Amino acid sequence: MEPYVLPDHPESLAEAQHLAQVCQTVQREIDKLEKDTGVGAEEERIIVVPADATMDEQVMMDILRMKVDTLHNLARSRRQAYFAHLDFTPEGGAPETHYLGRWGVHDTSTLDVVVADWRSPVANLYYSGQVGPMDYEAPDGKVRGELTLKRMLTVEGERLISLFDSGVVSQDAYLQGVLGSVSSDRLKEIVTTIQAEQNLVIRHPLRQNLIVQGVAGSGKTTIALHRIAWLLYAFRDTLRPEQMMILAPNPLFLSYISQVLPDLGVERVIQTTFAGLCQSWMGKHAPRMQLVSRLEEKLTGTEASRAAMGEVLRRKASLDMKRSIEAFLDGYQAEILPSNGLRFGGHTLYTPEEVQDIFLKQLRPFPLAQRIDELKKYIKKRLLQVAEAMKAAMDKMAQDRLTLLLSSLPDGEERRARARKLLQSRDDRMAEIDQRAKQYLKEFPSLFPDLSLLTVYRTYLMRHESQAVQEATLPLLDKKRVQQEDLAALCSICQAVYGLPKKPLRHIVMDECQDFSPYQLALLHEQYPAATFTLVGDLMQGIHEEEGISDYRQWMEPVFGGEATLLQLVTSYRNTVEIMTLASRVAARHPVPGQQTARPVLRYGEEPTVTVYTTDKERYAALRQQVKAWLEEGYHTIALIEKTRAGAEHLYKLLKNDLPVRLMKEDDTDYQGGVLILPAAMVKGLEFDCVAVCNASSTEFADDPFLCRMLYVMLTRPLHRLRVLATGEVTPLLAAK
Repeated sequence: MEPYVLPDHPESLAEAQHLAQVCQTVQREIDKLEKDTGVGAEEERIIVVPADATMDEQVMMDILRMKVDTLHNLARSRRQAYFAHLDFTPEGGAPETHYLGRWGVHDTSTLDVVVADWRSPVANLYYSGQVGPMDYEAPDGKVRGELTLKRMLTVEGERLISLFDSGVVSQDAYLQGVLGSVSSDRLKEIVTTIQAEQNLVIRHPLRQNLIVQGVAGSGKTTIALHRIAWLLYAFRDTLRPEQMMILAPNPLFLSYISQVLPDLGVERVIQTTFAGLCQSWMGKHAPRMQLVSRLEEKLTGTEASRAAMGEVLRRKASLDMKRSIEAFLDGYQAEILPSNGLRFGGHTLYTPEEVQDIFLKQLRPFPLAQRIDELKKYIKKRLLQVAEAMKAAMDKMAQDRLTLLLSSLPDGEERRARARKLLQSRDDRMAEIDQRAKQYLKEFPSLFPDLSLLTVYRTYLMRHESQAVQEATLPLLDKKRVQQEDLAALCSICQAVYGLPKKPLRHIVMDECQDFSPYQLALLHEQYPAATFTLVGDLMQGIHEEEGISDYRQWMEPVFGGEATLLQLVTSYRNTVEIMTLASRVAARHPVPGQQTARPVLRYGEEPTVTVYTTDKERYAALRQQVKAWLEEGYHTIALIEKTRAGAEHLYKLLKNDLPVRLMKEDDTDYQGGVLILPAAMVKGLEFDCVAVCNASSTEFADDPFLCRMLYVMLTRPLHRLRVLATGEVTPLLAAK
């Protein structure tokens, strides 16, 4: 091991001594908690509260879980105690020193805050301020004063690696140094580099819905995850991780972001996709999904086929379809009732009017299938009464005949035989009534039509939707399959027919929100009425516009009733200036409403190269050489992006024997680094050290809005290097306006 050398700074020795004291405190607190809980600091232990636990047991388990969570965070602090040193003098008060870390550290023997959590109010001095007059919001109100020192430190265990005092110039240098590093296999937390505009998003009030429009590379996803961590800290007395949910665009993206929350000390937050959520809602009633990429279909289709598909997708995404289905279901509940009421053995159990009163009014709070079960209870009670009356009448008739028989025949074998036959006949017929009543109850559900989701959906489509929607949907229903765009409608039907499970969520984060439809968002809003939303997206990356939205006003009034705040993130932290300049040129070809030009952090790098080749063979040879060069430079994640799945598969076959490439497919759920070959449909939301857009020719990317947005997404994936190749003629989208 190399000898440990203190950084060259006049305060290095004092800072190193302070670090040693903090590390001692951390270890002392770890020792206490390990003894108290019986759990090791590095031991993974999940505390599960039994369903049948008493109130006292639940409280004890909750306390144990809090202690174990604190222990795990202290173990993380042992590896890196803090990252910043602040000196602040409040007005009329004594100077204060604060050290900021990813996890707060308290000395329980003195009740002192040794390290302030990055989510604490005082941390705003670091994220939003420079040396000089400053203020921040504390629980007791605004604190004004002067920030006299803002020092950034790099700490590893008990070693002080670096430190420097921050001004505007040094802070930019620190940020550029972090952004200039090579990427890892997973998205990382950015606690030490959160910027002022990002800090506003993170600390937005819980009670308000928030829409964040962020340019590519502005850190939308990362900031949304840090917002979850902040909310759980700020509302730790009332908010639990299980009451929060992240909705991501696909399982691969969930894998990509999987490490951020654990690195922030947050566990047990629900993480899923909209399709996964719908399947969990519908449970055993969920139909099978047809695994197809609509984006891939659009990329391989003609402009006419995209237009036809868009008409269907826009309809299925709309609030108009939601209202249409709800109106259909409202009428359907009366339509399924037996038109002549309910009768048994010539007796009226319930008239049509009585059935309607019970089913449509008294039982209205229940879903249809449960109403049928509840109606059956009504029927059973009335049926027993009618059956008993029928048996009583039959018994009286038999008794009258028996009396006549006894009076008309002398005592003897014949009279006894006929009496036995009469009574046996009575018993048989009474037993038959009981059997018929049982059979009636058994067959009662058959009085109603098939209420399977696909059957009800088919009925709706046949009656209320256009021929285009029917032709796009019914052939799949015949195969007992649906596509993702059908899920919102099916959930509405399932809610009406079988009910959907209720979970008390308090906050929902939706990433790539521009790809969520008004129907989907309204459905979520209905299912979780107590929840507020954080929606992060970029309209310029709205490559699913037919299924999603093109303007946030499509949500503001119809879904949120105007009660949502829109914030903009316009600084791009991912790309170099040169890469973002090229991507912005493409975006300007077909701008979206309200689009703001991305402002990259002043991090410079190599100019992206756009190279045109005469033949595909030459282009593929250039790709091989480029990948080898990037690998030799030490880059970790390299993406070769083809427009279509077929193109990606073809490229993989060409390169797999020469290079360590991996072909990514739509059903992949595990994100790994290395040299990846991906279709364009999979890259949104991901980032890589280096990107090669494999064929940006004019035949692949015509000058239209959809392909413009698609190319923009591809161009904004790299952190450091971008190479664009084309065969024949380059796309006009790359031409300067």
